[in-house]
Amino acid sequence: MRIEGSSFRDPFHEQIARHAVRFAQPVFFGQSPVAAYSAALASGTGSLLRFADKFVGVTCHHVLASYRKQREADLATIFHFGEIQINPEQYIIAENAHLDLVTFDLTSFVGKVEQMTPHKFVEPIRWPPAALTTNDVIAFAGFSGIWREQVSHGYLRFYSFSSGASPVETIGDQHLVTRIEAEQCVAAIRNGFVLGSLGGLSGGPAFVWRTTPILFAELIGFAIEYQESLDLLYIRRATCLDGAGGLLI
Repeated sequence: MRIEGSSFRDPFHEQIARHAVRFAQPVFFGQSPVAAYSAALASGTGSLLRFADKFVGVTCHHVLASYRKQREADLATIFHFGEIQINPEQYIIAENAHLDLVTFDLTSFVGKVEQMTPHKFVEPIRWPPAALTTNDVIAFAGFSGIWREQVSHGYLRFYSFSSGASPVETIGDQHLVTRIEAEQCVAAIRNGFVLGSLGGLSGGPAFVWRTTPILFAELIGFAIEYQESLDLLYIRRATCLDGAGGLLI
């Protein structure tokens, strides 16, 4: 599933709308979909980025915390970062509940599945990212939980939500805020799904469009919370990462 700005009417803007989702993966945990046709699952979104030879996965700490709580009650609880099932505790680089971020070292999984090849990881051209202003326009993406389908045993389908041109409302030292403004968007609806709760975007990548002579997208953060009543999406700034997957307070 895709959401794009209402002004997008050509292939160029179509690609802008889709850009962020190229570097996003669903992150889910719960019952194994192999073991049960209607597996009880919860999900968020993960971002993929590369620092030199290290391939890093990022998601929200509250996703990991929920997994830990569920696994205490049921040791059979699984955890997936995209198509890869992992023991998250084994691959953690850093975690911080205040920042609501956790990072994983996914280097050993690169090339093992189609969705974990090197070109799926955004490789920053500089770190930390350059400064932001309220005149900037950002793109972000994630996987809404209500659009998740279990098609059959062991087969899950996730529909993505992406925005290619959202305004920067406010900027803080560790976060920024944007609006989704769904009523002004053009929605491509698939399989009868309609726009509803956006729970599940947590951990998704956010980019700013840099209007240099060659337009390029720079990773500037990760979605951490959406307040539906106010239409506010809070994004943790990528400057909270140290350039090797560690977290800075």
